[in-house]
Amino acid sequence: MQPRISVKQVVASVIRNLDVQDAAREFNTFVEWAFEAEKKIGTFKTFINKETTLTVSDKQAALPTDLIELIDVKNEQDIYYEPQTKSFKTLNTEDLNYKYYLTNGYIQFSSMSDSKIQISYIALDTDDDGYPTIEANHEDAISHYIMYKYKARDYYNQKLPRYIYMDMKMEWSRLCAQARGNDNMPTPIEMKKAAAI
Repeated sequence: MQPRISVKQVVASVIRNLDVQDAAREFNTFVEWAFEAEKKIGTFKTFINKETTLTVSDKQAALPTDLIELIDVKNEQDIYYEPQTKSFKTLNTEDLNYKYYLTNGYIQFSSMSDSKIQISYIALDTDDDGYPTIEANHEDAISHYIMYKYKARDYYNQKLPRYIYMDMKMEWSRLCAQARGNDNMPTPIEMKKAAAI
């Protein structure tokens, strides 16, 4: 398994490659584009899986700040909660036992007697400075996405020929597909199991 690297490393590489003069002004935009690119690559290695225990108070608990998507919710007796599918959240009927819904950074329960719950979720991994980390084999794809988005400004302002813009777009698409393909390659053990079948 390859290590994750900070998005700062990718951004610094792009700033150097494009010879960006006002790097401080563009830095946050480049970080946002890197996150965008990572979401577009969208494999199981894009984000990390985490588990944590939350304390419930008044039928609600604050969700972790790094949460991207909730996977499972269970109590201490290993009873799993299901997302509430009804549109009216205030209904308090029997069929709402072990149901939850999400609002404004909180997980809310229709009825709750438990004081602690465990959740598993997809999380945004960050470095020590709070910047997102990415899979090391996504670095080329993400740096090309940032360059493509940066140069798109010149294309839209008619300062960059269409063929260069299209080349950058195609290179991003190729590298995105390559990163996605590398992530989905079976491990040697999985390949042996497949061959045995």
